[in-house]
Amino acid sequence: MTAPETTPAAHPTLLARLAELRQETAGLLGDIDTRIKPRPDRIVEGKHLPGPVWQSADRWTVRVIDPDETAASVFVNHPHCFDDDVIPLDPSEARRIGMAFLAAADWADKIRAREIANGGFDA
Repeated sequence: MTAPETTPAAHPTLLARLAELRQETAGLLGDIDTRIKPRPDRIVEGKHLPGPVWQSADRWTVRVIDPDETAASVFVNHPHCFDDDVIPLDPSEARRIGMAFLAAADWADKIRAREIANGGFDA
């Protein structure tokens, strides 16, 4: 004689792990286009800030200016800059900032997954 089969209730840690996997999957799908370095959105020619431009987000631009008189740098324009003002960054500094953005985004994804597992906001 066998015991009757029962369906166990979902354990809270299982629910948390499922929410985490759901968030990781959503993040991976969102990263598909970012695994390969994106090509510039446009190349500016002429005398005013010539070079490749990446329009990374609304009102954010990242560019490399090709002037002969200065060392190559990464220039950023963001919503708090005035018009064509740019902030120059050494390439290593730009990489550190980029990595900090990626790390912070991963951290935020984990917090969102935890909130979802705890019955918080929907993703």
